[in-house]
Amino acid sequence: MSEAPPPPFPTAGDDAGRERAIRPAPELREMALIGGLAFFLHLSAGTILQWLNFRWGLLASQILFIATPPVLAVRWFYLDRRATLGLYRPHGSALGAALLGVAGLNWLLTLAGEWQERVFPTPEPLRQFFEDLLVYRGAADFTGLLLVLAVVPGVCEEVLFRGFMQTGLVRVMGGAGRGVVVSALLFAAFHLDPWRFAGVFVLGLFLGLLVVRSGSLWPAVAGHALNNLLSIVVAAVGGEDVPSPPGDAVPGGLTGILVATTLLGLGLWILRRAPPPAASDAGVTRML
Repeated sequence: MSEAPPPPFPTAGDDAGRERAIRPAPELREMALIGGLAFFLHLSAGTILQWLNFRWGLLASQILFIATPPVLAVRWFYLDRRATLGLYRPHGSALGAALLGVAGLNWLLTLAGEWQERVFPTPEPLRQFFEDLLVYRGAADFTGLLLVLAVVPGVCEEVLFRGFMQTGLVRVMGGAGRGVVVSALLFAAFHLDPWRFAGVFVLGLFLGLLVVRSGSLWPAVAGHALNNLLSIVVAAVGGEDVPSPPGDAVPGGLTGILVATTLLGLGLWILRRAPPPAASDAGVTRML
């Protein structure tokens, strides 16, 4: 009698076959499917939820329609969750680099946004919409505002863009630089806001660099959340006008620009020297 053919998929007891089935990054068609699904759900069902109640709707949309598809895709497509989503423990210096760099970059992007408003102003209805988002009543409401607009997007959007999408793009495009640029372009386009496109793109470049240099998603999560938090705080406590010290000819203050540039440069310098994750973390782990 001839031998029975092997099963098409690894069986529960076939550890070697199961390990071989796990891949470190998604393919192009898998990225297109998950990215398109996240965009469609966030734009359609997410818009309906936000129309019913903006804050709770945004919270649900971020979790259900942005973070959940790539997390489920890890299981669907037999991907290594740590390698695909960058779930490695980063070195402390990488987190420090993220916080310093984002603090400086946020200041520079705020100033660039002020200059842009002079030549390419945001339409009044859209500007009023963003102002209304930041209205809060008391400390508890402000904390909720930071959670919904800073912390949750910092986690959910990074899982999709710097985790699932960038990991696949770096592998498919054969280079970290091209993968970071394309993921940043997708990140900026996802926001559907031409008046913020350039700023979001630059932020996406820095966040992508954090992941590539540190080997971990967590510095990008911390940096993204801090960027949103700083923008909210600046708008809430002082508006968009940044005072200039006496004698400064540059709007926003030459001193402030130099400090922001120094912070950004220091963050990049620290990041360049941050060690990668421990080798023991780089093995294939059990899927979600």
